[in-house]
Order: sequence, then structure tokens, then C-alpha cells
Amino acid sequence: MKRRDFIKLAGAVSLAGCASTVPSKARVVVIGGGFGGATAAKYIRMWDPTIDVVLVEREGNFTSCPISNLVLGGYSSMQDISHGYDGLRRRGVQVVRDEAVAIDAAKKTVRLARGGDLSYERLIVSPGIDFNFGEIQGYEAAMNGGRVLHAWKAGAQTVALRQQLEQMRDGGVYVLSIPLAPYRCPPGPYERACQVAAYFKAKKPKSKVLRPDVA
Repeated sequence: MKRRDFIKLAGAVSLAGCASTVPSKARVVVIGGGFGGATAAKYIRMWDPTIDVVLVEREGNFTSCPISNLVLGGYSSMQDISHGYDGLRRRGVQVVRDEAVAIDAAKKTVRLARGGDLSYERLIVSPGIDFNFGEIQGYEAAMNGGRVLHAWKAGAQTVALRQQLEQMRDGGVYVLSIPLAPYRCPPGPYERACQVAAYFKAKKPKSKVLRPDVA
């Protein structure tokens, strides 16, 4: 089946409070407004503007995780890597700020955290990933206590880690532990090591980055 033919098969979806319960044209529901979900919503509308597209996203803005390493290096700000969803709205995408908590595949409905169901005929699920801190003994307690910041989800921890780097004495050591593969975004830790090293070279030349995975 061709991509455009698949999209044209997208059927009716009911959006409580935002659309008619008896839709007059095809609709697609997308869960997650990150790289995958936002891109899918955008291009479905581009390929066929007659399709209603509903994006469910719990955050008011999208913040790029990969580019957040530039914030740690001092080359970008959080404002530079954060974007709203107005661009999607201008393309006709309905953006619902809520969280999907359950999917009933038999009934073709999505339950929202704030109440109400979305019915769908075609559903795209792109919620991203979460972390399993319990795999490393003591890691979760150290992180919750603010002693260890992973900052792999761009946001408050990115800002806090940048502040730690700025406050660190010249001659201090930044330890970056890289997990065994497979893990998501293999270049990420190495990009981070390079960005932090570049910051140290410019501002704290006596400091160093320690990567335990390197002999």
C-alpha cells in the first residue's frame, strides 16, 4: 500500500470538547509531540490537508534532548532549543495538552488523564522513553538528592548541570559514565563529553572530563 493511500484510510476520531462526535472527514490521533509524533502530524497534514489530525501532548513546549548538549557547553540556551506547537496549529493540527493513560484497541479509544476518551480509526503512538534508574545501585537516591544529574531529558536537570559545571572549581573532574550498548542515541554521551571538554578548555583549563569506559 502506498503511503498516501494509507493516510487516506485514516478514519473518524471523536475528540471530546474539541470536535464533533460525528466527524465529517477522516481523522488521525497522534500521541506524543516529540520528534516522531510532531513530524508525523505535520506531514500527514501536508500530504492531505483534508484529514483532521489531533496531537495529544502533555507538555506545552517541545525541548530538544540532542541539542541540549550545546547548553551544557555554553553554546546555546534553553530558549534556543525549546519550541511551542503554534507551527503545527497553523498547519491545522489540533493540539490537545493532556496525557494518554490507556488505549483500548478493541474499542479504538484513548483515555486521557484529565478525563474523556478520544475515539480513532488510525492511531500513531510516539510517547518517547523513560528511564530505569534502579538498574544501578544507589543511582536513583543520588539523583533524587541532587548529587548526580543525568540531564538526558532536557529541562530542569540540563539547567542544573550547567550551573554545576559553572560553579565547579578550575581543576575539578567531571565524570561521565557511558552504559553498555544497546542504548538510545549512541552518540549522545560522546557529544556531551566533547561539549563539556570544550567548555573546560575555554573557561576551566585545569579541569578534565573522565570517561570510565575509555581505557
